[in-house]
Amino acid sequence: MRKINTLLWCLTLWAGVTLSFKSLAQDANYERDYKRAVALYKTGEYNLAMADLLLLTARKYQHGLVPFAQYYYSLAALKNNRPLESQQMLLQLRERFPEWKKMDEVAYLLADLSFRDKQYNKALEYLAEITNVSVKKDVEPLKRVYINPVQDLALLKKLNQQHPSDKIVALRLIDVIQRTSNDKADLELSDDLTNRFGIAPIKPANDVTPMKKNTNSQSKGYYNIAVILPFKVKEFSPNQRVRSNQFAYDMYEGMKLAKAKLQQEGILVNMFTYDIGSDPEDMLNVVNNTNFAQTDLIVGPVYSEPAKLAADFAQSNGIYYVHPTSLVTDLSATFSNTLLLQPSFERQASQSFDYMRSLPAATSKKIAIYYGSSRRDSTLAAAYRAKATASGYQVSDFRRTREKLDSTATISSVNKPGHIAVFSSNENDGNKLLTLMDKRHINVPLLANSTAFNVGGVGANTFNSSPVYIIDTEFIDIAKTQVRDFQNLYFSKRNTVPSIYALQGYDLVLFFGRMLHKYQNQLRNGLDVRSYDDDYLLSGFNYQHSNDNQVVPIIQIDDARWVRVNAQ
Repeated sequence: MRKINTLLWCLTLWAGVTLSFKSLAQDANYERDYKRAVALYKTGEYNLAMADLLLLTARKYQHGLVPFAQYYYSLAALKNNRPLESQQMLLQLRERFPEWKKMDEVAYLLADLSFRDKQYNKALEYLAEITNVSVKKDVEPLKRVYINPVQDLALLKKLNQQHPSDKIVALRLIDVIQRTSNDKADLELSDDLTNRFGIAPIKPANDVTPMKKNTNSQSKGYYNIAVILPFKVKEFSPNQRVRSNQFAYDMYEGMKLAKAKLQQEGILVNMFTYDIGSDPEDMLNVVNNTNFAQTDLIVGPVYSEPAKLAADFAQSNGIYYVHPTSLVTDLSATFSNTLLLQPSFERQASQSFDYMRSLPAATSKKIAIYYGSSRRDSTLAAAYRAKATASGYQVSDFRRTREKLDSTATISSVNKPGHIAVFSSNENDGNKLLTLMDKRHINVPLLANSTAFNVGGVGANTFNSSPVYIIDTEFIDIAKTQVRDFQNLYFSKRNTVPSIYALQGYDLVLFFGRMLHKYQNQLRNGLDVRSYDDDYLLSGFNYQHSNDNQVVPIIQIDDARWVRVNAQ
């Protein structure tokens, strides 16, 4: 028995040694074949390299060079104009060797291949995985190669929503908006992105030439208002019923009616129109024209670079520039003579929060905030959270509405906030929050911006469960006599119902025309005196010690009619 055991032990030892030598031999053969295949790749023999490397990627091999063989196969396939095979091998490599030390290079190659296939979102996701510094330095150039040629505005906006922190995407989106879009929402998005990323202004070929304003300009008996909007007259077609820049025409029609109203009051206003889009050179030509020095008020332009030139000119020449669409304060913070026609995001958040916490029903100093997918939504939500936190409130829940709120939201009948806020550009999100509140038996005030609900089509029974308050900076009180009269007058002249932009244009010229007439060169003093709601169509103006309009209407439905509930 002892001899048998010894014999078995010797046989086992011999088999182990044999297997070890065999394994070493196999490893040596693998390394030899691998080096030969890589040499073929480096000499440009991509077909031969692919054939040899493919054999070395078989799952039977456990050699440490297998992931390298897969990687070089992918490179060879890419060089051989066979991108699908390259991509498939890279995906196999990620699945088989997820901890491989060169996985960042794999992500970079997959991003390149995804870009080539116009799968931009997937490409950006791959690039976001990269942490290696030496690889990361090539990420931005790769993005520029594929993102900068993109002209599809809808695609760029979607990519910006999916990758809100990506500066290359943001820069490209701004550029395309500035060159191709006149849509008001797009212009606001461009302003938001410019403000967020701190993009340096484009340096014009020549600087603005400050012109000394005629000291007697206000005593000449009339006032010159420069209306600088993207009319795109060269592209105008009377047969085109819907235009992306329709707001410019509607606003100007309202301005013309205000001019006639001012004339009835003995105030003479001249309006000079300038068709300026996104090209700063066009604006530069305007402000450097000697006749432009006679301007008493500038309305527009709306694009960021021309707007900076207009703001600079107004500041240098002691007049005021009114931005008709922007909700961000970057220009007004830099140029004290720049005014925003509407309240900024920060203003809307501050005043609506102050109103909500004043409600008797909002007793708890705990709130929940939900927001939609657009940059406008998240900006307003962030401003609201900042205001609440600074006021000593606890934000118990802060998340996007696109998440599954039924399962992720932390509010409940036990963890009940004093009030809830939802800011969204999706008109279904308001009802989504009301449904959630009803399911969880939470009966507290809900604050929303006007785009979170279909305010025009919502029924009073929608708000039976909880009191709902809406921020509506474009609120039109249809019960006002002035509004009905304006609508009738506009319809008689244009044979169409006036849009909100027509009402804004009317109020803007009527207000500033009166202010110029009364306060002349001391316009700032007049703005600081009080708020003005008088006979304006919308909710009036308040620039007391501010550069954005402080009037933030908050409305609530009352007997099937929307009414304003916060007084200025």
